[in-house]
Amino acid sequence: MKNIVFLNLAVMPYHVVVFKSLVEKGYNCIVYWYGTAPKTAYRAPKFEGLTQYNRFDFKDVEDLYEHSRQFNPCVVVSSGWVDKGYNKVCKKYRQQGVKTVTMSDTQWCGGKQWINRLLSPFRHKKYFDYIWGAGILQFDYARKLGFKPDQILLNCFAGDTDTFSKVSIERKKTCYPKRFLFVGRFVEVKAIDVLLKAWASIEDKKGWELELIGDGPLKERFRKEYTEVIIKDFMPQSQLAEEALNAGCFVIPSRFEPWALVIQEFASAGLPIIATRQCGAAKHFVLNGYNGYTVEAEDAEALKNAMIKIISSSDSDLIRLSENSREISRLTTPEYVADTLLSIL
Repeated sequence: MKNIVFLNLAVMPYHVVVFKSLVEKGYNCIVYWYGTAPKTAYRAPKFEGLTQYNRFDFKDVEDLYEHSRQFNPCVVVSSGWVDKGYNKVCKKYRQQGVKTVTMSDTQWCGGKQWINRLLSPFRHKKYFDYIWGAGILQFDYARKLGFKPDQILLNCFAGDTDTFSKVSIERKKTCYPKRFLFVGRFVEVKAIDVLLKAWASIEDKKGWELELIGDGPLKERFRKEYTEVIIKDFMPQSQLAEEALNAGCFVIPSRFEPWALVIQEFASAGLPIIATRQCGAAKHFVLNGYNGYTVEAEDAEALKNAMIKIISSSDSDLIRLSENSREISRLTTPEYVADTLLSIL
């Protein structure tokens, strides 16, 4: 089997599903990551073909490089360019003729990114042969960094579609669940305050509920102020899929999201989606009137109106939105992500 080295900051479920796909295609995944995550953090399951190392178990860049070199990787993938040590490792591999790839969910926003654009020939272009973006907005940023179209890969992320696609839409045809669902961190950028404002302003909710799942510093405040809202702690993917079975629409009101993989995952679960246009993944997985609605961030009135459209829809219309969501979620799968990486070999 051939080996692929991944230089990660963390290992998340969306990484694991791609690792498994690569293993099925005959590749071993050797993953270095920041193994000092808190006990509550996600831990990747152990399986044949996946080997993990703590990035900080190596005294310096040379030590990390020499350790990884024993695997004779056919390609090296870095999760970004914030880790200077990882960058230097990639530079060494590139000098040895091994292809190097950096992943990016960053959108072009201007500001300080102009510095990256100016310095790219002396930094990004020296470390990496390819930049692997999440979607079209990341493609635009990659072009501004000076990467040519044939040096840019897309669709570097895929949700755990295998888990979420098992949620039964058929069961909802007898009694469609009247519940809006949000999953994410309870922090300012997620704009849960805007969602709660929009929700509170809906006079006739027609029996619908609002459920929020996650952790974060604002959770207890919201729990005290909105006692009628269902608030639950963060939970693993398998349990989130169960929550999706009892939900009728997924809402993500974020002020800004470089990507927001949860959009694809809950579309895969067959939920209509309401998302802000500031979520990168919304451009790929939400079509107005087809499987949900997009609104501007910070616009509580627009969010309220979108939620009212869902509330006022018939069960048959909601089922149609649900089926369309599942269909559009299949645009990117873990297998497709794996094949995208392997296409450069």
